[in-house]
Amino acid sequence: MTDEIEVRQCVNGDLAALEATEPPRSGIARNLLQHQASGAIVYAAAWQTQQLVGTVVLDLVSNHTPELKHLFVQESARGAGVGTALCAWTEKRAVQAGFDKLYLSVGVENQAASRLYERLGFTSFGKTTTTTYQYVDDDGQKQWATETDDLFEKALAG
Repeated sequence: MTDEIEVRQCVNGDLAALEATEPPRSGIARNLLQHQASGAIVYAAAWQTQQLVGTVVLDLVSNHTPELKHLFVQESARGAGVGTALCAWTEKRAVQAGFDKLYLSVGVENQAASRLYERLGFTSFGKTTTTTYQYVDDDGQKQWATETDDLFEKALAG
């Protein structure tokens, strides 16, 4: 892919495109748009040739605020700079909101994501968390998962 990547905040008009990339009946995008309306998060998407290629959430009320969460790049767009573009956009939004650091967590087994974040200037600060949560699988069924994550931070230039 060589077409330019456009990252912008999601709006209600994006709902159909966002829902097309998630498990059936999961309501993920709808839920994130509602949280965004409350001011708790900023939900953004990356577009390339008018196709949704990735999403990210900037959580403004997490335990480590602000926190970059739920970075996802469509498999067909991986390696094309989409994740980097989403991270850069999120960093700019955090600075605009008055923050001087950005946090994120990465599954301990997700070495590819850890390498991406380290390349982008994030560093692990030696804290690991374990979280159990419910999610909707690709068949629309509710499942439980436990995830162990390393926490990363990055100083932001204002």
